[in-house]
Amino acid sequence: MATLVSLEEAKAHLNISSGTDDAEILRMVEGITAPIERIVGSVLPASYTERHDGWRPGIALRHRPVQSVTSVTLPGGAVLGVDGYELDGDAGVLTRLSGGREWVWEDGRITVVYTAGMAEVPANVKLAALIVLQHMWKTQRGTSRDARFGGGGEEQWTPGMGFTLPRRALELLGDQVSGIA
Repeated sequence: MATLVSLEEAKAHLNISSGTDDAEILRMVEGITAPIERIVGSVLPASYTERHDGWRPGIALRHRPVQSVTSVTLPGGAVLGVDGYELDGDAGVLTRLSGGREWVWEDGRITVVYTAGMAEVPANVKLAALIVLQHMWKTQRGTSRDARFGGGGEEQWTPGMGFTLPRRALELLGDQVSGIA
């Protein structure tokens, strides 16, 4: 499985040199991809198949940035050639062309198969992933402190246990806004 950071990068960030915890670290590295991609959009290239209603000039694909379109199937099953559409990959919009001009998509269900994601993981996303990993590693290890409440009783608590994405990771991801304005 492709990941935002490699096992070696993760271990270096956590200052771990042994291989004892490799499987656990790798599970965490794999697990942080989805929450980060919910914020910034597709980072790791993946293939998607979507169905959209026609009768509009543009189709907004759900995952961005779009690297390439594999196929566009029109209602009735005809496959549209590459000269029949134009792609704005960053916006994820597929525009219908006819005779080199913008045109309205046919009425009915249009199926688009495409690849979305980034050519390489941006530095801010990679650093945010490492921060999230470190946060998850520390909270999973249970760095507890004593907290005293009202009647003198003791309760164990772990700072940060209530969230997965630390604020500083979110701030690093803030410039990457997913969606169409």
